[in-house]
Amino acid sequence: MKNILIIGQKSFIAKNFIEDYSQKFNLFYFEKRFENKNKKKFINILDKFIKKKKIKIVLNFAANNDNSYSSNYKDILESNFYLPASLLELSERNAVTLFLFLSKDMENNNKIKNFYSISKEMLHVLIKNKKHDFKLRVLNIDSIFGPHDTNYKRIFPSLFNNLYNKQKVKVKLKQIKRFSYVKDLNKIIFKLTFNKKKFIYKDVKSDQLNIKDIYSHFKIKKNNTTKKFINYDALLLTAKWYKKYYGKKQS
Repeated sequence: MKNILIIGQKSFIAKNFIEDYSQKFNLFYFEKRFENKNKKKFINILDKFIKKKKIKIVLNFAANNDNSYSSNYKDILESNFYLPASLLELSERNAVTLFLFLSKDMENNNKIKNFYSISKEMLHVLIKNKKHDFKLRVLNIDSIFGPHDTNYKRIFPSLFNNLYNKQKVKVKLKQIKRFSYVKDLNKIIFKLTFNKKKFIYKDVKSDQLNIKDIYSHFKIKKNNTTKKFINYDALLLTAKWYKKYYGKKQS
């Protein structure tokens, strides 16, 4: 089995990957926090870890997903630009395969960009303008939903919290956004771990979802409305996970 290093194991995407593929790979975790001011020290420690564990693939799930306009840009740049930039350097040094994520938010030129989308755009520019002599996989994604996400700053955790938890949070229901299901994303990652091409850039498919319709459906449970949702099975599995999660919290 391939030895894979996961960075950002607390990410809900990472939790799903671990849940679904821990029997397919030898998974290792690196928990030391990255700080750009201590970049050299971080790289040296991680370099030794990769050599010792004979790592072949690095999956970088670490990210700061704060897309507000009043956010701390320093923390966002640390996670979304300086860390992956260091991993690019490290992966080339060790000839390991590296997975990185971009955001389709960076492509929206019709609105003022937040620091999140800017940080992803910076990473994209770095990747495009530098030759990398190792295997690199870059996945361009929209918002992701699915089990294990408990960050109330995101739509789906807030939505299902308000359906199944006693304590409510604010959520804007009147919006339509594009989402991908986390387990569909991880299937793509799984397949790409076996691809022998040196460089792969992939736009991950997403579906347009009406948040108010989803909320109303799971609130009143009308079975005849299921056909209106693309990828309904994914929504149903996600709803079941949140219902079980909040049931455990209240028992």
